[in-house]
Amino acid sequence: MKTRSRIWPGWPLIVFNLALAVLLSRTLEADSSVSSQTNEPETDSYIYLPAVAKPPASICPISSSKQYSSGTAFQFDLDNPVRPAFNHADKNLALRGYVVNSDSGLKRQLIDYGSDDPNRPPQFASLFQPDRVPGFKDFYQVRNWNWASSPNPGSQGGPITSPKVTAMGLATTPGETLHVPRSAYDIGGGMEVVILYADEDTVTLRYTREDSSGSAGYTLHVDGICTDLNLLSLYNSLDNPSGPRYDYKPPNQRPYGYPLPNLRAGQVFGYAPGHEIVVAIVDSGAFQDPRSCNEWWQVRPGYGSCN
Repeated sequence: MKTRSRIWPGWPLIVFNLALAVLLSRTLEADSSVSSQTNEPETDSYIYLPAVAKPPASICPISSSKQYSSGTAFQFDLDNPVRPAFNHADKNLALRGYVVNSDSGLKRQLIDYGSDDPNRPPQFASLFQPDRVPGFKDFYQVRNWNWASSPNPGSQGGPITSPKVTAMGLATTPGETLHVPRSAYDIGGGMEVVILYADEDTVTLRYTREDSSGSAGYTLHVDGICTDLNLLSLYNSLDNPSGPRYDYKPPNQRPYGYPLPNLRAGQVFGYAPGHEIVVAIVDSGAFQDPRSCNEWWQVRPGYGSCN
């Protein structure tokens, strides 16, 4: 929107308008009636001024110098035809959705559930540099999903109730970088994760080469972010609907491989646009409690022991 101010005669205001015209030369087109040498009122001539805008809520970068590469992912989903990733509720967390858990009795701290992984799962503290345990903003419940035959995405169900927390808001500083969390997993070539899905404000990181969140391994959803523009561009080019990712192969021809972005541990994948990002993690197809101290927070500088 632009506001408009009517011009009235009078030398002081004429001088003001001439100065304003210089300042707005890139947005103001000269009007012959305004530029003519006259002091008669021009009641149908206007200067269009930019509306005063509030500071932007998001500080997402408008360019990127980051570089990313692709590597092989393997098709394990059995959907035929292949379900588009943006319509896949295990790949696109925003499609599934989540709601705030309003239970006031929830522990706003890390919880010791133990760990059933002898190796090191993805460590949330290493989302940040340097590593840290951030404040916890909100706890959420990811929604169940009513699946339908592909390519129909299906529909949202009610919130997952066990565990009580399946997504968590982490406190961030606007503009800070977000990094691929370290783990003990390596998908080859020095790479840590495959990018299963990305859009402007969410990224899904897969800690195996399987293009499926239902099989063994970890899938980390990070939502409410600014995805790096070069990473998003690479993902979109590889997620082409007519490309190899959507060329269905039957199980007897698996594993069938095609390229998706591959990232190293610690590599920047996005930025925090505000004071909270949301994380959710899936282990072998099931959403887990992201408060688990001895799984996702084995690295916890300054936090101390688990409760």
